[in-house]
Amino acid sequence: MQSTNEIKIETQVPQVTVAARTSTLMGPRAKMAFAFVLVTVALSYFAFTAFEGAAVDYLSVAQASALNPTAPDRQVGIIGKLVQNSYVRDADGLTAYFSLKDEDGDVELRITYVGEIGQVFFNENSEIILQGQKMADGSFIADNLIVRCPSKYLTEAEQAEIDAQGELDPNLPPYQYEPDYFDRAT
Repeated sequence: MQSTNEIKIETQVPQVTVAARTSTLMGPRAKMAFAFVLVTVALSYFAFTAFEGAAVDYLSVAQASALNPTAPDRQVGIIGKLVQNSYVRDADGLTAYFSLKDEDGDVELRITYVGEIGQVFFNENSEIILQGQKMADGSFIADNLIVRCPSKYLTEAEQAEIDAQGELDPNLPPYQYEPDYFDRAT
């Protein structure tokens, strides 16, 4: 008989079941960060294109005269003074033709504007601010027109010079030649 001193040891290995985990490319935090970056880039792009399209370069009359015709989708701004006796309004009451010049310049630019124009401050002492397009014939078609009241922006010396230049037109309403007309007590 053979004796075997064999010892049989049986070990049982506990079975562990692992639940299958789905593999994702990005976790929830990565998704939120990606969405935030995407929204930020989109808003930045829209803001840049909106401000770029709304920006208008303002030029003097001499600079605008030397400018090539503008593209149909581009606007240019011009700041100048009305040339004396150049203002003519069409019979329709909305179309105005006039010329602008720089304060000390000799260059004149012909302007066409279609729209409502108040005549209270529309004179050769007013500063006129336009936005529009320069045409191939050298004229300027204005889309927007702003007239700055000269009495609000003149120094005392400039106002004294204007007052000394001539007599008052009796056909003008009093609010055009009396600076404190609306401030008087009634």
